[in-house]
Amino acid sequence: MSGIKANALYLTCWKFLLGILGWKLPSLDVFDNCNPSGGGPSLHFGFWYPAILLIGDTGVGKSTLGNWLLGHHGDDGPFETQASFDRVTLEPQTALIEINGCKYNLIDTPGLFDLKDDSRSEISLTKLANTINHCSYGIQTIIFVVKKSFGKEIDRQIQAIKGFLGEKSLDHMLIAFTHCNMEQTMDRIIMKETFTSKMKNFLDYIDNRWIISPNPDLFNLDDDIVYTNIYEAKDIIGSFPEAYTTEMFNRVRRAREDAEEAARRHAQEERLRSCEEELARIRGEVDKAGRLKANEEARKACFSLDTIVTLKDGRKIEMSEVKIGDHVACGVYNNGGIKEIRYSEVYLIAHLDKHQQTEFLKVEYIKPDGMTGSLYLTSEHHVFVDNAFDYARNIRPHASQIHVLDNGESISVKVTNVSKETREGYIAIFTRVGTIIANNVLCSCYSNCPPYQNTIHYILSPLRFITLFRKSNHYSNEIHPYLKFLYNNYQYFSGTFKHKLC
Repeated sequence: MSGIKANALYLTCWKFLLGILGWKLPSLDVFDNCNPSGGGPSLHFGFWYPAILLIGDTGVGKSTLGNWLLGHHGDDGPFETQASFDRVTLEPQTALIEINGCKYNLIDTPGLFDLKDDSRSEISLTKLANTINHCSYGIQTIIFVVKKSFGKEIDRQIQAIKGFLGEKSLDHMLIAFTHCNMEQTMDRIIMKETFTSKMKNFLDYIDNRWIISPNPDLFNLDDDIVYTNIYEAKDIIGSFPEAYTTEMFNRVRRAREDAEEAARRHAQEERLRSCEEELARIRGEVDKAGRLKANEEARKACFSLDTIVTLKDGRKIEMSEVKIGDHVACGVYNNGGIKEIRYSEVYLIAHLDKHQQTEFLKVEYIKPDGMTGSLYLTSEHHVFVDNAFDYARNIRPHASQIHVLDNGESISVKVTNVSKETREGYIAIFTRVGTIIANNVLCSCYSNCPPYQNTIHYILSPLRFITLFRKSNHYSNEIHPYLKFLYNNYQYFSGTFKHKLC
């Protein structure tokens, strides 16, 4: 591998990996392989040699294997294993190792697949970046450390490695199984019996390069089985004729980038096509609905002023008291098996009139425990009925079911009666998710347009974006200027706003 003039492969590979996660690393030049001459990077970490990377989940036993390889007991070596678990998890550990007269940098990496905690991942990736910044001689071997009870995650991890480093990286891979019992460690045949068909196929693909990292609770440094496995690992490491080169990886990277770009373009085209089809369907329904209602009538839409909403702090207030920036209940979601109320920011009071006489539908319902409730909203407003958003006018007593918030859960209840009632005032509130819990009933924020919740919500995205940086101060019985703009430019918006949104 003498004379390579490109960036260090391992740095390039992990730079690509970190790039996927939003991190960047600087480039370094490669000198020669394991016997360099001339100037080079700092010897502070001793990274003058090809790298041996220990990768795998946090706590899987990478540090233990590193200690065995360095000639120490698994729990008593330069690599910390248990005493400082947080530090071990977040900081790469390095040591110089000599195999068959050739020196290598043994690098115990953080748990690169443990990306559930963003703050810990940020620290972990930063530490890794600072460590590999000193290397410039490629990757001699990738030791993938896996628990013997490998589960479904193993497939995801293998695919991640292949995706980041390419198929060729598997030509430099060695699998090390940990947490094996006495019988499995002493007899490879017994260990093989635990392999799934997928694991067997994968091991066949990498020419059955696998060892067992002995359990330090069961074995001592001078045990023959420890020597056998570590000797075999070193023999495999030394058998690779050259480190995984930058040229190999760059081909994978370019192909991956081209494929991702093509996929992005295709996805964008599909979204555009889907949106156009949806708008065409909306246009057809609007055309069937006939002429526009008078603008004055369109303004008389949405909720009664005394409709109750729930704030994030638990307080219940009337809609007429809601202010821009308040977070109100808008639905229920499943958080790891626990039902929790979802809250969303109010970003717009679309229109408000405290004196206009307005005709509402009074929708009454009864819960399983016998408690009753009601909601006042206009007939063209959208409400979640029979598992879909529909006009309130389509609600049928004793047949339709609506969703009601009950003790933190969303339950389906029957509507017992629908009647008309004239009340003073009305209000229209928009949340960032487009839904709202009004008088404990799940409703859309929109009305007077075909009940295509996702499409209407999508067309309002410019308004939501603008109000992220400039809060709305619109409190008027006139509809918001943006909604009026959409209303007046119906031809350009494929009929979606032929009926005003409220």
